[in-house]
Amino acid sequence: MLGKNIKKYICILFLSCMAHSVVNAQLWWTKEELDAVQGDWEFNLTAGANNFLGDLGGTKGVGKPFIKDYTTKTIKPLFGLSVSYNTQFWMAWKGGINVTAVTGADSLINNTGGQERWRYNRNLSFRSSILEAYIAADIYPLLAFNQESEITQFAPFISVGVGVFHFNPQAQLNGQWVDLQPLHLEGQGFAEYPSRKEYGLTQAYIPVSVGIKYYLGNKSAISAGMNFRHTFTDYIDDISTTYIDPTLFDSYLPADRAILAKQLYSRSLTPTKVSPDIVKANSANKDSYVNFFITLSLRINSSPKFHYGGG
Repeated sequence: MLGKNIKKYICILFLSCMAHSVVNAQLWWTKEELDAVQGDWEFNLTAGANNFLGDLGGTKGVGKPFIKDYTTKTIKPLFGLSVSYNTQFWMAWKGGINVTAVTGADSLINNTGGQERWRYNRNLSFRSSILEAYIAADIYPLLAFNQESEITQFAPFISVGVGVFHFNPQAQLNGQWVDLQPLHLEGQGFAEYPSRKEYGLTQAYIPVSVGIKYYLGNKSAISAGMNFRHTFTDYIDDISTTYIDPTLFDSYLPADRAILAKQLYSRSLTPTKVSPDIVKANSANKDSYVNFFITLSLRINSSPKFHYGGG
């Protein structure tokens, strides 16, 4: 329901902005006024709807990367703060932080008996909080390629950057949430699996955004769009490769952790089909997450330079 409402609000925002622009077609900037934006700072407040794209959960059919397995059933809220500096009127550098969460559950798949059934029967689930920090370049292509033109209040943009995020996958067992990374459920760090290294809970990612910015007036603007995060780990959901021999947990883990690991490494609805080296997930694709967002931008300069024609 949250996902449907967020999408509805974004659509309403776009339509309202378009109607306002049509009615007020005389509102535009000259190049001199656009040049005046250079050197300005903006403070940005962001809210969004975030969703995980990984091995767990998804939609019917064969699991695939990117948005094929996007589902509103696992949407989580996202909130962020950032600061932008306009080095040019068509480009700004931005740095910020976001807090959000991701989740996935095979039980949420609509199991029709097709290719999705093996994921449904796998019956794994997880959750993780996310804290991320990033820097990015916001580029406004229409302004960059039409620097001698008068530009309307709409400014489509693309953004790309680099960042780091912290996560901590957990699964529920007997009503309690258990941290999964210390359990080495796929033999990470075990001598029997030399290629499976222990993974860190802080990883790098690349954020890529597309959207539209609409200038409300002299001091503020509102943006809406989509942000996709490409990560370099396949363990946001703590699964990536194959099942292992559960007796190994006793050899490598303290007794209390080994007990938990043997209960959580497999939760299959068809346990007779689970054995060492049976494929558990697709290791070819890294995990990612994506969000739809709305951002309010406020100029924090004291200079009243941010003009638009007719205002």
